[in-house]
Amino acid sequence: MNKKSIFGRLIYLLTGHVAGYQIIKGMENYSNLTTTLYTISFGLLLLACLLLLLMGFEIMENNYVAVVASLIPITLSLGLVTDKLENSTIYFILISVSFIVAVALRLFSTGKVQSLSIGVIHFLSGSVIFFLPIILFYTGFAEIQIMMISLGGIIIGSGGMLLGLLKAGKSVLTKEKIINLFPIVLFLTTTAFVIGLAG
Repeated sequence: MNKKSIFGRLIYLLTGHVAGYQIIKGMENYSNLTTTLYTISFGLLLLACLLLLLMGFEIMENNYVAVVASLIPITLSLGLVTDKLENSTIYFILISVSFIVAVALRLFSTGKVQSLSIGVIHFLSGSVIFFLPIILFYTGFAEIQIMMISLGGIIIGSGGMLLGLLKAGKSVLTKEKIINLFPIVLFLTTTAFVIGLAG
């Protein structure tokens, strides 16, 4: 095991601790539904860190893992919507239907359709994670700290773009460099989300 691999595993371990902290200490003052959604999101982040720590980056190429991982931005975005907006029904229906369709395409199709299926889910939920905090801040419904959630969305979105380009064979970085960067991306994203939700 080389130094980069050891460093990456340590970062995954640290990220898992940050996600665990949010689950244990950071769920005060939320409704039961919002708390459940945030707990699922950070619980899956913790699980992802453990899988990456124990099994390596290759686990990300598993279709079932990709489907489960897509629940992280879905539940986080749903948590934001239920916490900050009066009516979350429309978004809940939209993201639920999109998720069901995406799972079916991911598991039972091939080629570009399979690759794009989960990407649509990440685009929808990622857009909410990025834009909603900005709107809430500039309309005076939240403090500037919530902008950290948007920053986390940018960071993980950039990581996801690198993974997508890698899978499409058009990446500007080698697979090794992306693998080495991913632990840092995940740590910075998780930390930004935790800070943003603390506001």
